[in-house]
Amino acid sequence: MSNDDEKKPHLRLAVENDQREIDHEQAKRDIEWPLRDLAANIIRVVRGAGKSYEIASQCVLVLKVFQQYRDRVGCWPSSWEIDEALSIRRESENPTYDDAWEREHARDTIIRGALQVTASRLVGQNTQEQRGRSEMMDGVRELEHIREEARKRMAEAERAQRQRLNPKKVAAKKTSKPKAKAHRAKSEPTIKF
Repeated sequence: MSNDDEKKPHLRLAVENDQREIDHEQAKRDIEWPLRDLAANIIRVVRGAGKSYEIASQCVLVLKVFQQYRDRVGCWPSSWEIDEALSIRRESENPTYDDAWEREHARDTIIRGALQVTASRLVGQNTQEQRGRSEMMDGVRELEHIREEARKRMAEAERAQRQRLNPKKVAAKKTSKPKAKAHRAKSEPTIKF
């Protein structure tokens, strides 16, 4: 067998793997939108604003795309793929850990806590509801802390700006000592008989 004969099956196998991977990725994309649409509508219905009359047809569509996934890939979608499809986390290619990122993280914590409270109320899980409340409040405290730190930085920047604009006035305040009050001798009270 020549070297050329040995390489051909590998190339063909690579192409087959690529096609399988392409089918798998397409199947994942096909389940994503119907699943997200159903989840979003259920959340809205729980909130009081969704389209409850569409839930049945959305469930049927989700079942159809899951079956198509199984027919195409050979198994049901994994838990990880379903979790990924329903994830509300915003992925950033270049996350910068600045104030904006911290605020967004705090808001996401509040949202996750609110979703936990909602889900727990639906099934009567009081302990889990309390955990959701706690997570919500963690996010609120984090957001308040971020705002307070930003307020302090802003106040410090304003002070520095005033010092640059009026250096003499600021210098005079720093160098002048408070005037001591003259010590007056206490006079004896006048008592009349």
